[in-house]
Amino acid sequence: MQFSPGASCPEECRCDNSFVYCNERSLTSVPLGIQEGYKVLYLHNNQINNAGFPVELHNLASVEIVYLYGNQLDEFPINLPKNTRVLHLQENNIQTISRAALAQLTRLEELHLDDNSISTVGVEEGAFREAVSLKLLFLTKNHLSSVPIGLPEDLKELRLDENRIAVIAEEAFQNVTRLQRLLLDGNLLTDEGIAPGTFQDLVNLRELALARNSLTFPPPLLPSQSLVKLSLQENQIDQIPVAAFAPLNRLEKLDISSNQLQTLTQGVFDGLSSLLKHLMVRNNPWRCDCAV
Repeated sequence: MQFSPGASCPEECRCDNSFVYCNERSLTSVPLGIQEGYKVLYLHNNQINNAGFPVELHNLASVEIVYLYGNQLDEFPINLPKNTRVLHLQENNIQTISRAALAQLTRLEELHLDDNSISTVGVEEGAFREAVSLKLLFLTKNHLSSVPIGLPEDLKELRLDENRIAVIAEEAFQNVTRLQRLLLDGNLLTDEGIAPGTFQDLVNLRELALARNSLTFPPPLLPSQSLVKLSLQENQIDQIPVAAFAPLNRLEKLDISSNQLQTLTQGVFDGLSSLLKHLMVRNNPWRCDCAV
């Protein structure tokens, strides 16, 4: 069905072609009267709280992209347009996410939740799995202490950087085998906090970022047939087992900068193929002498 923007536009907003501009107007709720036909709804930088979403908004079928960053939400909102594909909720104070809220958004593909106050206990188990079409999930700069349980199967990119994650359970990524990009920079991960085999079933993973953690050696059993980029800079790595990188025959970029490496075992890079283009080793306390 084809929609064309109606003549009516909420008086608080400005409507232009397929866009509704209600941003930066000190609104505390979503205005009534938005017509079918508009595809993009700008509601960012207001004072909208969780009570400010009228039921009629959910039935607005033409809206596909919603900007709600910089508001006063403390829970994941309900009654969002049912066909929303891209949702920006960053820079709120969201603390809880329920399964019911995400179950309303079966077409959601891209979800931005950066810069909120989401903790592990605030995410209902399996909540993200309810968003069955979700492919991109951004949770940078929250208060998570572990990876949320129950991620959607079609997920391709997951950003969990700048959280407080200290533990990754072996089953954390069990059902997300289509994942291509995983960012875990700036957490509290130690060698013991990453269960053996955590990453090995991610057979499509192309990028794994583990910078700014507290690892003392690279995680074992990395996905060997797909990994192209591996970031391990700014950890506490002081040794690299000779076979650590041997299976990674597609690796093109490896960063082990700013660790505690003084020496490297002979042959540690021998398994890396000619595909490797970038190897960063700067800012390590290298021992430059003739000792073997």
